[in-house]
Amino acid sequence: MKRLLCLVLTIVLAVCLTACGSEDESAKEGKNRVGKGKSTPTPSEVVTPSEVPTGEPETPTPVPTEEPTPEITVTPTPVADKMPVPDVKEGPNYVVAHGDGCDRYSEKFTGEGPAFDSEIDYLYITEYEYENLAKAVRAQNLYTYRQNFKVRDDAGAMFETVNGEFNERWYEHNIIRVHRNDSKVFAYERDDDTYIGGAHPYEYRTGYSFNSQNGERLALGALIKDCEGLADDAIEALEIMAEPEGFWDNWKELVRKAITDGTVGWVATDDGIELWFNTGYLAPYATGEVSLTYEIEEHPERFVPEMVGAYGSYTPAPKAPEGLVYEDTWHFSRSERYRYVMRGVVEGLGTMSYEDLAAFLKAQNVEFKGAGDREAEQEESNAYAVFFGFDSTDRFFCYFEPEDPENYYSTQRLASISITFPGYEFFLIADLDEDGQTQFEIIDCSFDDFRDAAAVYDMDEAMNVMIMTMMTYYSDIVSAY
Repeated sequence: MKRLLCLVLTIVLAVCLTACGSEDESAKEGKNRVGKGKSTPTPSEVVTPSEVPTGEPETPTPVPTEEPTPEITVTPTPVADKMPVPDVKEGPNYVVAHGDGCDRYSEKFTGEGPAFDSEIDYLYITEYEYENLAKAVRAQNLYTYRQNFKVRDDAGAMFETVNGEFNERWYEHNIIRVHRNDSKVFAYERDDDTYIGGAHPYEYRTGYSFNSQNGERLALGALIKDCEGLADDAIEALEIMAEPEGFWDNWKELVRKAITDGTVGWVATDDGIELWFNTGYLAPYATGEVSLTYEIEEHPERFVPEMVGAYGSYTPAPKAPEGLVYEDTWHFSRSERYRYVMRGVVEGLGTMSYEDLAAFLKAQNVEFKGAGDREAEQEESNAYAVFFGFDSTDRFFCYFEPEDPENYYSTQRLASISITFPGYEFFLIADLDEDGQTQFEIIDCSFDDFRDAAAVYDMDEAMNVMIMTMMTYYSDIVSAY
């Protein structure tokens, strides 16, 4: 009986030891009882045996104590710390003047105005320190003018082939937008929107980025030191658009080629650069232009540090005042008397009579000659006055028109002022536009054999363009300017 009891107790003890060993292994392995994945066990999941088996305990194997290793925390370098601090100053003063371009008429056109209408913006640098930049910009103005003239001639030839009449005006509009202007880079773009019949207009834009100091046009590599990396970034950014916009199958190859060979459309900006692929290059015409911005704050490692602009919160340092630095040698200055007289005459547009002008000029000791109201009546011609600018040979022609268009002999009022420079192909006209605002039309006859007027509405801007044009484009101009 005792032997049977011992046998039973032995079996029970063996079962208990097996159960305890099984629970301990589960805790060590950290098995998740919900699924097969491993997880870190919680204290409640670790089972402690309630009974300790009797008998000789096993000698535990000693576990060596390890010295704690300090945890290495890698702190990423903030992007802002990688970014170069720009060393730039304010860029040159400039004026954008709006030109009417070259129109074209056709007897087959039944609408109002010309059958072909064009508009061109002209950019003028008006600060003498940047004369090389001014020359480069003027050369680009002339190139655009010639292109516009060619489109007008092409439209005129096409008018002859049009079957029947038409009333939808054809056009070319070329607009300027300046994107960056500092002591390192002067950059702008021209947006060309042309329609010469057909189903759709043609839209195209060109970027111009110049070295502000020497006037050289910059290549993409002058601002981006890693064009391969730029191509990788551009492809990654455009990936999301590829399928929805119907990009060509080889669009990635086209992107990389355009960037690495410098044919991609681009322009420098204060924040970095702007890239674009013109209509039809990456996708069908209906998709239009594909563009993206590429900012220095996001990709500082790609940019040439010496050429970055005033990105983010940075602003260019102000340039030195002209009078303090160039007091003795500043060629751009004019006598205050000159500007005072010109302003007084310009303010009389539309209201000043011939007698008023004569009294004003005499009060300023300005000699003039012309035909007054009484002489004009006798000669049946409009009154006029001619005088010369101070410290210069600028010739001012002042033209008058009858105050009452229905009565030729009514009081004559100042209608326009033409400022000419004997021996030079440049002059300025001040008159009133159709809304009665004073406008200044800049006319540079050296644009081939044609005259194209570009208008601004501020007298000081017009004066600056006039003087800077004379100083920059004609090397033999007198120093009085």
